[in-house]
Amino acid sequence: MSKTVKEPVLCPRCDSDTYRFGHPSGFRNLQRYQCKDPNCRRQFVPGQPERIKKYPTMPCPKCGGRMSIFKFLSDGYRLRCNNHIHNDKRHCNHKLNVPLPGKSFKIAKDPIECIETELSIKFSWPKMSFANSSVSIALYFSVFRSLPATEVVKIMKELFNVSISHDTITRWTHKAALDIHKNLGLLSVPKARGRRRTLTDETIFWVKGQKRWVWMTKESRFDSEQSWFISPKRSTEYARSNFNIAFNASPCLKNIQAVTDGLWSYQSALGDLGFNRDKLHKVYHGFFERPNNNRIERSWSSLKVNARRYRGFKSDLGLWSFVTLQIYLHNYFRPNQRLKGITPAEACGTKLPYCRSYWKLFCKFL
Repeated sequence: MSKTVKEPVLCPRCDSDTYRFGHPSGFRNLQRYQCKDPNCRRQFVPGQPERIKKYPTMPCPKCGGRMSIFKFLSDGYRLRCNNHIHNDKRHCNHKLNVPLPGKSFKIAKDPIECIETELSIKFSWPKMSFANSSVSIALYFSVFRSLPATEVVKIMKELFNVSISHDTITRWTHKAALDIHKNLGLLSVPKARGRRRTLTDETIFWVKGQKRWVWMTKESRFDSEQSWFISPKRSTEYARSNFNIAFNASPCLKNIQAVTDGLWSYQSALGDLGFNRDKLHKVYHGFFERPNNNRIERSWSSLKVNARRYRGFKSDLGLWSFVTLQIYLHNYFRPNQRLKGITPAEACGTKLPYCRSYWKLFCKFL
């Protein structure tokens, strides 16, 4: 009896001989083969139906290759080019964020969107139980001197013989932050010639023993703090909101250089907002590299020194109020040595009422 000779199965890539290599999962009736050529080693299954891809793909805008899901975000997913590595050489590492079907990215337009509060914003001076002068002096120590409420209570009692609870002073401080933000708003910087850039960074504060990340963007020409945002973690969603707040307040910032550190959230967020990150985004890798974020790092130092007295904050509203008041003091009410003794608002041409002191000017916006 003659033996039946099976036809050899050749590799579809290099036409070399193959050998059996088990069965594919889910198809025990089919046979997997592997190429014998050591330079090929391709595996294939004749007769196996094509796998239906359940994830979206799109062409890479840089190299034209295909992109696949690389990471899931809170409001979308991130695609990465499939040509990111080939033969142990990196070719195209382009990434792109795509919102979920039928939805859009979560982008904040105002710093107040990072907190939830039911506190009434407006000061009712005629209905208050204390004199206007007492409230103003208490706010001066709390806001301009960054003293905790317990210290302000002692000062008001010992120097002015006025008994105020620390809860009342805390509530006044929160109202002052909300009122100043509502009446003054974000500082808008004009277009200007010369070298200018935005500096963006993030740092940690503590609220009830939990980490809170404070994001901030600063403009170099007028030394103004353009945006800030508070988040429970570092991710693209919050970096995107921080940049969007700055771009909405000052659209000219979208056409100047943006300097950040190596955190990927910055590059990803700028790409989602249509920023030309290939030409205008600068990533620095050390303090001695030019340009760098040393100026905004010094701003963090001043902010941390003032916050050290509080030994942590008790609520997100307390942290937001502290950061907001410090930023408005820097932009509107504190003379800046870099600007020859004027405030960033005055350097930008913002018109404010005339007052003999910045403290009285501050009280006019409450």
